Amino acid sequence: MFHDPDSPRSRPRANTSTFSAFGPWRKQKPDQATTPPVPAVPTPPPLQLEELIQALTPPAVPSLAYARSLATGLSTHSPIPRHAVLNPILKTLCAAESPVAFQCAGFEILSAYFENPEAVGLVSSDRISYFSLFLVPATASWGSEIWEPRFKALRALTRSGKDTVGIELHVITVLKTWISTAFNSIVMDLALDRPERAERERSVNMLAEFLTATVGNVHFMARLPEEEIVGVLHFYASMVEKAMDISSLRRPSLSSLPSDFTPNASPVRSYSQSHRRHPSSVSLTSPVSSPPVTPGTPGAASRQPSDIAVTVYINHLTNQLKTLSSTYLDLILPFLFRVLAHCASPLPRLTVATQPSRASTSEIKINETLASLLSGPYATTCMNILKRNLHPSLYLPSSSEDENGEVVSINEKVVHSAIHTAFGAQRTLRNYIRRALSAKLARAYILRQTSAGYSHSGAPAHMEIEQALMERAWPSTDSGIGQSGWEAERLGRSLSASAEGWVTFCYPDGQEMDPQARDGVERILEELSGTLKDVLQEVDARDEDSASLTREEAAAVGQTLFHLAEYIRPLRNPDGSPFVLPLSRPTEAPTSFLRTLTYILSRDHSLELKPLLSRILLQVAHHLADADTAKLPLVMADQNDLTPISPDWLENWDIILKNPSLVSPQRPLTRKAVMVALEGVHDNIRDMPSYRKPLARLVLEACQRSIDTDGAGDECEVMWKILSDEAVLQTVESKGADSVTEYLDLLVTAASQSDDYDDEDFDTASITTAGTHSPAPYTGLITPSTTATPILSRMQSEFHTSHTSPTGKEKEKDSKDSGLPFVMSSIISSLTSGASSRSQSIQPVTLDTPPEEICPPTPPEPRGLTADVAAVSALVLIFTQLTFTPYALESSNLEVSIHVFCSLLKLLDESRSARIRLAILQFMMRLRSDRDHRLYFVQAEYDPHGLVAMLGALIYRVSSPPPDSRRPSQTDPTDLASDLRSARPRVPHERDARRPRGRGAVATGGSGTSRSRSRLVDAGQAPTPKPRDPLWTIPETLPFVVVDADTPSEGLALFDPVDPQNRLILPISLYLNAILAILEKEHNWEVLSYLLCHLPNQLSNKHLFCGPNSRLACSKLLTALCNGILNGGLGSHVERWPTGLKVRDAHGLAYHTLSVLVGYQRCFDLGQQHKLVEVFENGLDAQPATVKCCLHALSLAAFELTPSVTKFMSRILQKLSQIMSSPDMAVHILGFLSIVGSLRPLYANFTEADFKMVFGVALQYLQHHNANRDTPTGSWALSEHVRILAYSTVYVWFLALKLPDRHKHVSYIIRQLILANEEGKSVDGPTEVCFDWLERYTYASADPRPANSPVSDIVMNPTGPSLAAEDGVVEKTWAVGHSIITIRTLKRLGWFEVLSRGPSGYTKMLCRLENVPMVGLGDVDPDVVSLPAALIMDRECSRPRAVQDEIPVSASDPPTPSPDQPEPAAADSDSSENVRALLAPSDSDPDIPPPDPLTGYVWSGTAPSQRRKQVEFDPSFIALQVSHRYNSSKKRHKLINSPGLSKFFSSLDRIPVIDTHKVGIMYVAPGQTTEQEILSNTHGSPAYTRFLEGIGRLINLRGQVDVYAGGLDPDEDGEYAYAWWDDIGQILYHTATMMPCNAHDPQFTNKKRHIGNDFVRIVWNDSGKPYRFDTLNTQFQFVNIVIEPHSLGAIAAFSNNLHENEYFKLTVQRAPDMPDFAPVGHFKLISAKNLPLLVRQLSLLADWFASVFSQTERDTERREITTNWHFRLQAIRRFLSTIEASAAAAPESSESQQGIMELEAYRDFTTAF
Repeated sequence: MFHDPDSPRSRPRANTSTFSAFGPWRKQKPDQATTPPVPAVPTPPPLQLEELIQALTPPAVPSLAYARSLATGLSTHSPIPRHAVLNPILKTLCAAESPVAFQCAGFEILSAYFENPEAVGLVSSDRISYFSLFLVPATASWGSEIWEPRFKALRALTRSGKDTVGIELHVITVLKTWISTAFNSIVMDLALDRPERAERERSVNMLAEFLTATVGNVHFMARLPEEEIVGVLHFYASMVEKAMDISSLRRPSLSSLPSDFTPNASPVRSYSQSHRRHPSSVSLTSPVSSPPVTPGTPGAASRQPSDIAVTVYINHLTNQLKTLSSTYLDLILPFLFRVLAHCASPLPRLTVATQPSRASTSEIKINETLASLLSGPYATTCMNILKRNLHPSLYLPSSSEDENGEVVSINEKVVHSAIHTAFGAQRTLRNYIRRALSAKLARAYILRQTSAGYSHSGAPAHMEIEQALMERAWPSTDSGIGQSGWEAERLGRSLSASAEGWVTFCYPDGQEMDPQARDGVERILEELSGTLKDVLQEVDARDEDSASLTREEAAAVGQTLFHLAEYIRPLRNPDGSPFVLPLSRPTEAPTSFLRTLTYILSRDHSLELKPLLSRILLQVAHHLADADTAKLPLVMADQNDLTPISPDWLENWDIILKNPSLVSPQRPLTRKAVMVALEGVHDNIRDMPSYRKPLARLVLEACQRSIDTDGAGDECEVMWKILSDEAVLQTVESKGADSVTEYLDLLVTAASQSDDYDDEDFDTASITTAGTHSPAPYTGLITPSTTATPILSRMQSEFHTSHTSPTGKEKEKDSKDSGLPFVMSSIISSLTSGASSRSQSIQPVTLDTPPEEICPPTPPEPRGLTADVAAVSALVLIFTQLTFTPYALESSNLEVSIHVFCSLLKLLDESRSARIRLAILQFMMRLRSDRDHRLYFVQAEYDPHGLVAMLGALIYRVSSPPPDSRRPSQTDPTDLASDLRSARPRVPHERDARRPRGRGAVATGGSGTSRSRSRLVDAGQAPTPKPRDPLWTIPETLPFVVVDADTPSEGLALFDPVDPQNRLILPISLYLNAILAILEKEHNWEVLSYLLCHLPNQLSNKHLFCGPNSRLACSKLLTALCNGILNGGLGSHVERWPTGLKVRDAHGLAYHTLSVLVGYQRCFDLGQQHKLVEVFENGLDAQPATVKCCLHALSLAAFELTPSVTKFMSRILQKLSQIMSSPDMAVHILGFLSIVGSLRPLYANFTEADFKMVFGVALQYLQHHNANRDTPTGSWALSEHVRILAYSTVYVWFLALKLPDRHKHVSYIIRQLILANEEGKSVDGPTEVCFDWLERYTYASADPRPANSPVSDIVMNPTGPSLAAEDGVVEKTWAVGHSIITIRTLKRLGWFEVLSRGPSGYTKMLCRLENVPMVGLGDVDPDVVSLPAALIMDRECSRPRAVQDEIPVSASDPPTPSPDQPEPAAADSDSSENVRALLAPSDSDPDIPPPDPLTGYVWSGTAPSQRRKQVEFDPSFIALQVSHRYNSSKKRHKLINSPGLSKFFSSLDRIPVIDTHKVGIMYVAPGQTTEQEILSNTHGSPAYTRFLEGIGRLINLRGQVDVYAGGLDPDEDGEYAYAWWDDIGQILYHTATMMPCNAHDPQFTNKKRHIGNDFVRIVWNDSGKPYRFDTLNTQFQFVNIVIEPHSLGAIAAFSNNLHENEYFKLTVQRAPDMPDFAPVGHFKLISAKNLPLLVRQLSLLADWFASVFSQTERDTERREITTNWHFRLQAIRRFLSTIEASAAAAPESSESQQGIMELEAYRDFTTAF
């Protein structure tokens, strides 16, 4: 009926004419009728208005063209027709069944009519009639063509809302319907095309604007109830809610992401990923909320539905705000908060500069609205509402109860809504605070610009400040910003309470929280943290003078941050370990909130908060890395938060000490920092009891807790030290032990708590590595509900992907940022990276080191002490402070000290922990006593002789060479290595198959089984326990600190000779009893080995054990050791031996203790002394190192325990004869035999077999030496020395034989010597010398050189006119073997002289041929010579003789006669000038005076011992000198007629017939350390003087004939010297105190030219300090024999201390590269009586070896050493070879006789005589 083909073409529709060409493309809504296309018709001529009305009035069929023409005409037509005329038309056109186009035309007619100015107002009935046209159901739907005509019609009808009487509610309803219809399609229809969407947006805006304006009309509002007016606002709110709900549904949910989702593809993370600025530059939004699309971004052509709805709502709210009741603010503000939460965007960094806004239009509008509300008339109400919404609502518990009391869950939508409301409230408050902070920043900036903008004259300069900046500084509206800033006092409590409430809400008890709700809560917490960050950024921007928070601000920020940090405490990694905040790298935190919170927590601690930032970090210390928590105590200490300056200092310490995370073993850095801070504070308040005692009480409680937690206090030694200090101070202050009982009991309890008795299979490597690093910085989070949310899980994987595998540069950068060294960061990262559990990630580091490369055990990294060891250290500190400080002057303090000492001994005896007992032993073993029995702790010179290091090396406890001390090591590394190599002789099936592994030795496969082969283990075989790291190694690190070490106690003594009942005497005997218990029943090798290695050094301090109880204990100690070695009980209780060690190794260590006990002989009875020597004899069957020790001990016992050694001497020799002798061992064996050979009581009862064994031992090495001469091993110098020592041993023991018994051993000796030379064609030179020497001493004990007697001078040098020329001396010389025999005769008188010069000596015989008659005095030419000579034969005449004073020490070059020295004959001629003078009594021969008490006898002229001894000789002796001993080939003696004979005699006679040595002696007075001080001494102590008397004979150097003077000149070096000699050698002692000191020689060069050139020096050290090896600056630094008291103490040089006559410590220092040769080991204790005898033998042996060592260029060249005897042999051989060469050159007879005629030449004696 509406089709009108004649109608004109319809006019274009509003706003759609442009898109007419796209009509067919437009998708129509399902509820919109499709208008059939109207065919184009010719345009009819225009009609008048009346005609149009008539044409459209029913029953006429309406025409669309006429309708539109009518609408056009009505708007301007005048007069306007009555409205009743149009009613039928409107009813027809606007009917529901009419096409849309006709409906649009109808509404256009209606709007045109009422828009005409002539239109009159309607009555209510007419208005209602017309309004009914809008109530048709079909008109309720929205259409792009109809909505605007319909809206215009309504607006015209109601005159823009002013004429609505009677239809108010209906107008609101219609408008709501139209708006919701248009808006629903925008929200729901995703496929809506852009033009239609834009049309709908315009429709919504226009309709909403009209509705707002209508409702805002005062008259309109007056006719409606308030609920209806508010209902419009609720309607708009519902639109916003719908838009937000639909938006949330369309947004990809993080909780429903696919498993293969990657962060880079996430629309949620894309923004935050692209924004890479530092977290301090922007407040990051939560990744849960989607950032709104801003107009500047792609896709912003049309607004979001939520933006449309929010704009409508805000506009309406703004219009209605002044008229609404304040009661509705409780609904409006929470809604605004929720909307703001939906559209919130990241906030920029708070700065004074203008920044482009990234917020959406909706967010801007909401923020402006909220700002106006908070600054409007209802500001207080709005602020209260805001504060209420900051917290979890009271009606928002995690669950509730229904009417039946059953627990039901709260609707999740309600929870989420409340969370969003709170978030919006937090954002609102943050914006509120930011405006205030921004204003402060702007004002401060303007103030700075103003102050800097003045010219030099003081006038203000022109400043250009932006208007926007001025508005920010002083807002035009009252925004609540005052001069006080952001009103921290008013808002701070709300912030803090909000943080506390939401953190508490986030962790419901026993319930699993919805992941989305948890995410929302974290957004709230992020806003809170962002607010704090804004405040702190404003503080950072302040001037330095005001860069601090006010008290209110500090409290607000601190309390809020404190509660925010609580959120971290329940967080866990997937493996159950605590989540760790990366403070050093805040950007690596997994969530935005955690990044912001981490940034705030990582700030500088200089900003004062309340509570302090350090206090806040302490509460989450469990979630911080070790490196981060380690900074807290030191920062707090620097800020005086841990000192009494702060009123909360004790509370702070209480928090720290009660926090198990800070002092746990897993945090070594933090623990150390806490201990450093605690120690520093305690040191500062040590003298303030009122502060010290409360802190000590806290420490006491902490230590008690550490005991209860079983090791939680490990490595907290500072706390135990504080307890010890407190115990000491309270003891001193209260003068008694009652006040410190609690402290002492705790320390003893802590030390007794540990029990490692059963930890046999305990892997100490895990202890060393586990728990020494920080937890992983982040390996993913899990909530307390035991399962990680999908959101967090995805974030965790993203975090690991991004941060757990940094490149090398990133690692280095991170390590620098963290403040840790890169190495430490790498180690921590390597130990903690990955998501595996701690048990899997923390593994001991294994090194694939080949067995042959294993080195001695390296001591573990220095670690703190365990609680039990720290308690022992504290007890030690108490003892030392009360003993070695002035506190010891109070008897009450000494009582406590003794009590502590007894407690330590009780722990040593009863503790089941090896660590505890070892720590106690480390202290006890270093206790010493001085000469006055005063106790002290030795530290500086604990092991001065290197004995402990050597013993530790034997059992593989030396991890590195001992540090260089002030003296050379007595056992250098070469010797240690030698001992290690030789300490295990190869015994089949025992030694080679059991090599030590992991203890510093080479671990070779003993079984030879391939590693790749599997081994079958018996079912009953116990598994092999893992090797444990040693508890002690050398060098040691003591677990305690001793005050005033090396200082004797002023009050505590060890022995009181005056009052033995003195109760303030330290019961040191109890300590010996404890040692005895360890030796008898110790099961732990660590303890036993430590005791055995360190006990010898302590026992060398004899004054430590002087009391009667101690002597008895020493006796028991000796018995226990001897029985333990002989019976095998020592070490038999050890339950687990280290690999390669056995019981015999313990025995080997014990021998060194026994060697020291030799010096305690007065404590032992004879039976014990015998047993001691028996043990040493038993040790000769042991390992080489033990054999050496026993030989050294036996050498000492030979002097000290002579009867016992005599008893076992035969057995000792028998065992020595069975030892294969290498040079290393033979030097000690031969040294022992040399010493024994010098002590006649030891061999007084020897049998022939015993002597033969001695010769066999000495000669055995000669065979060994010659057999291996071409392939030497070891030291060549030592080998040569031992060869010389072997011959010397033969000579010494051969002289020890009685003269009638000597010939019995000659054949055996000769046979062994020949066997030693069987490899060669002839015997060597030393053997020839030995043959010659045996010939000399087998039948006589005559001196090796004849004396010059008056008889010889008178008889063989006659003078006088009565003697004819033919009666003179006739002389002939023959070569007999290796001897040169000269016979001088007086033909007439019958006297003749036989001189035999051989390699070993010079023999001279004066005889008279009795066949010549003696002419009496009455006869002619009487014999006036023989009778006077016979009368004075036994008289000694001391007369000077010119001899060569200097005899070469070294035999490297044969001595040659000096041209300026007279011949001996010329010197002797002066002695026979006046016979009467010879017969007259000598003035120098009076009665022998009594000996001088200081110097003893002084012998002048010759050495009397060589002249007055009983000389015996057998008749065979003379026959041997004159017979031909080598006549096997019937050769005659060779008569020598050589012109060089006298020169040869002169040269040969100058070669000494014995070996000569020179040794220096120096005295070091108390306190002396330098060379000049020592050489300046001219006297010594009485003990030193007595020592000189025993070491040699005092000789007068003037006129000395036979004694070697050692280069001393009596005019320059003093007239007296000490010397000693025998038939083998002579020693001259260069005694520094006997040489004069010259004023012109301040450097004492004269003394040094003698002593400095000596190879060996004897040093008597009374300085009280160790003698440095290089004290004397000289190039001849070889050997020092140091004698010093065994106990230190200050004595005067001439004191007559009784202890000086008892025992001394003897030490041999040698050059670093010199092997061990001395038979004393590291040191020996020897009595004063036997000291000179031992030192004399040592000096002889030392000089021999030093000479060899020097001639071999410090053992670098192979050079054979030649003795003086050998030199004489070589000289004789050279002379004879010259004679033979001359004889060979002479012509010989060519006739050769055969048969009996060949005897002609032999029988013709004239050829030889």
